[in-house]
Parts: sequence; structure tokens; C-alpha cells
Amino acid sequence: MPAERRGVARGSSGSPGTRPLHVYDRLKDAIITGTLRPLERITENKVAADFGLSRTPVREALQRLEVEGLIQVVPKRGSFVSRPTVEDILEIYQIRTPLEAACARVAAERIEKDQLALLDRLVRVEQGRGAGRSPDRSLRAAAQFHAVIYGCSRNQRMATLLVDLQNQVHRVRVLWPSTVARLSDTWAEHARIVDALRSRDGAAAERLMIEHLTKARLSTLNRILPSTGI
Repeated sequence: MPAERRGVARGSSGSPGTRPLHVYDRLKDAIITGTLRPLERITENKVAADFGLSRTPVREALQRLEVEGLIQVVPKRGSFVSRPTVEDILEIYQIRTPLEAACARVAAERIEKDQLALLDRLVRVEQGRGAGRSPDRSLRAAAQFHAVIYGCSRNQRMATLLVDLQNQVHRVRVLWPSTVARLSDTWAEHARIVDALRSRDGAAAERLMIEHLTKARLSTLNRILPSTGI
């Protein structure tokens, strides 16, 4: 259903001071979670009416989303939700892989007991679900797993960037769901990373993270282009 009919902002009115940021957050969340589908049209007038705003903050939110690659503006036609491409995935993993590898190396030195316990619990729960696991729940748990490791870097700018890139990958996986086999492999790979962190082996944690993200990249590309065998 087109965004202008669905009313993505229905019931979302907030205080005047929070509305401009709120419209950006709500639209971004709707795109990442697949509520707004690729190529759907987003109308400034409709979104402004739903949020009780003038068109100016809505236009600013759409401009931010365009810069982030989540919206495409077509001259004389309007704004549309972008469709993730192979190039998007390659760019995202080109950035993610070295940064997350560095985070894993640092995490081996800095990770605290409660953080390690959380990673252990995530791995144990998801591996225990087996073939009956929910892809969406498993992907959210995986995002939480990676976020813990980002946090160990104690570099807020890098952690924020990596969370945003992770969200963009999540969007692709919502649109083209991972297979049960890949999810099982993902948590086996996570388990090996946890073992390296527990052993305080930074080199192994870094290597395992690179291997994990390389496999994740290939799997994600396979979801977009299943017939190419990439």
C-alpha cells in the first residue's frame, strides 16, 4: 500500500519541540523495517498532515534520508523509497569489515564480564532455537550482538556509524530474508568470536570477524541476486 494511503505517521504526533526529529526517525524506521517498500512514493503533503507539521521539517527529513541513500528524489515525480543495490551492499561491507574487525580486536582486551555474559546468552538462546527460529528475531539478536562489540571500542562516533550501517543491512535482509541454514551458520560464527573474546585473543577475534562479515556479505548478495551465484 502506498505510503500516502498507509499513513506511516498515524498516531505519531508529539510535542512541537520533538516533531521535526520524530518525523525523520519514524520514516527511517519504516524504511529499514520494510513497512515502506522500495519504490513507494512518499508525499510531503501527506506526511506533513499526518505529523501536524509544515512541509519544511518534512522536506528536511526527506533530504537527510536522501543523503543516507534511503530515499531517491526523481525530478518532477517526487520522492520514492530507494531500492537497495549490489553496489550499496559492497560499499557498506567495505566500510564495516575493517572497522568491525578493529572493534573485535579491541573488544578482546576491553570486554567486561557482563558484556561477555550477554554475548554468551545471545548465542546460547539463538543456537537453541534451531530450525524453528524467527528470522526477524534472530536478525535483531545479531544486531545486538554486534552492537555490544562496537561498544567495547569506546568510540561513540564509530559505534554510531556501524549501527547505522547494520540497520541498512537489516533492511536488505527484511526484503530478502536469510535462509535457515545461513542463520545457523551466523550463530556458529558468533560463537567462535565469543570464544576468542573470552580467551582475550585479539588476533583471532579480528580474523574471525573478517571471516564472518565476508560470509555475511556473500549471503546478502545472494539474497539480492539469487540467479547469479555471487
